[in-house]
Amino acid sequence: MKNEMPRIPNSNHKLLKKGSKLILSAATFGVVAAGSFQGVNYVVDNYNKQNTTVQSTNVVKTSSSTTSNVSTVAQNCMPSIVSITNVSVSDVQNYFSMYGRNSRSNPFTQQESTSVGSGVIINKQDGEIDILTNYHVIENAKTLTCTLADNTNVEATVKGVDEDRDLAVISIKTKDLSKDTLKQIAIATIGDSNKLQVGEQVVAIGNALGYGQSVTTGIVSATNRSVSTSSDTDTTQSYIQTDAAINPGNSGGALLNMSGELIGINSAKLSDTDVEGMGYAIAISDVKDSINTMLQGKDVSKSSNQSSYYNNEDDESSSPFDFWN
Repeated sequence: MKNEMPRIPNSNHKLLKKGSKLILSAATFGVVAAGSFQGVNYVVDNYNKQNTTVQSTNVVKTSSSTTSNVSTVAQNCMPSIVSITNVSVSDVQNYFSMYGRNSRSNPFTQQESTSVGSGVIINKQDGEIDILTNYHVIENAKTLTCTLADNTNVEATVKGVDEDRDLAVISIKTKDLSKDTLKQIAIATIGDSNKLQVGEQVVAIGNALGYGQSVTTGIVSATNRSVSTSSDTDTTQSYIQTDAAINPGNSGGALLNMSGELIGINSAKLSDTDVEGMGYAIAISDVKDSINTMLQGKDVSKSSNQSSYYNNEDDESSSPFDFWN
């Protein structure tokens, strides 16, 4: 039987539950101002298969040799992980407007909501600290606040986005941080996700349920796991599949190998009563050029020719960030 790859609708569209009942949930955690909980769900139909490298300037090495336990990885890498709080305003149906004199004039009302996710510090340059996260973590943000390793809160701005790959780079100003805070944070060491092997142990760190940074561990269940997004561009995203627990709030957090190197950005999980231990992370080596573009303060346009940024590996001057070891 011919295998079909899973398809998920774009988060901007209305989401419908389909026959397989497997739900790919974006791992953000949202709270509406009224106090109810809001989730971002994606629908999966089926399955299949498809993989990166990186290293940056001013990187604080988290490990020079392979570490042997999860606690060492966590201790070394926690300083490079941040929590992200997104306060956004969206239009919601105003049911009361359907009645009375204003029934036709104002069918929607604005509602403020708060969602939380995670991010990874990947660069420090020109008075800014750059943080890699998921696009859906910062989408429609009115304000973005990052909580750093020492619990310092600082406002962040969006530097560049790649909506198709569900990635974004946000930045904070070093002038907004104390000397003590600057000493306590670190820049992640970027690894090569192309070298991952099925069965290899990995560690996930992120702001699960908005309670603060937590650590889970598991193995690489599969590499190059392809999931296609049902959107106008019909793009296909390649993921690392892991059984490390990926929970709401983990979106944008780090998936690390046992050398403490960043090899994936945790993004989603399959959620169903019959499904267990199926989390997904964007393979870092697949998106290195996209990250370079965002670090330059540019958006990766959906309509742009992919070759414009996929084929610039030899143009070292175009990148402020050398991803290759």
